[in-house]
Amino acid sequence: MVRAALIRLGITFLVCMVFAYLVAEVSYQMVKNQSERAPRQIEILIPPGTAAEIAQGKPGPALPDMRFAEDDQIIVRNMDSVSHQLGPLWIPAESSSVLTLDRPSSYSLSCTFQASQSIDIEVVARAKASDRVLGILSIGLPTWMLVWLYTLIAIPMPPNPPQPAPER
Repeated sequence: MVRAALIRLGITFLVCMVFAYLVAEVSYQMVKNQSERAPRQIEILIPPGTAAEIAQGKPGPALPDMRFAEDDQIIVRNMDSVSHQLGPLWIPAESSSVLTLDRPSSYSLSCTFQASQSIDIEVVARAKASDRVLGILSIGLPTWMLVWLYTLIAIPMPPNPPQPAPER
């Protein structure tokens, strides 16, 4: 009976780990495009006269998609005659500054070159090999234990063979 339980344990382990690998791999393939590319440098240009346009209630320069991957950089080039701010960056007139996005999160940054005075950006984490392994284990191990227990209930174990009677 113990041997049959161990065999069942091994079979359910293999089946569940294959299942976990498939689930984790499909999930990884869905996010791979964003996380496997090299870090990008995204340039934001503040054209001359932006401060005056903002003061008149105009929207400010158009911005690119504000969704980034970890380690991307935002380069802000200020061509205006007035200094501007983007979050922690202070960009003097006729200069540029770089913001490295090294922590995945959603941010709301103060922004003096937009009429709303703020912009929202999202920084997503890059998938790592350790994330893939942890994904497989976190899916596979609990599933394995549950499947093994369910098989013990649904498919009864074979009875123990009869033991020979002791001689007297």
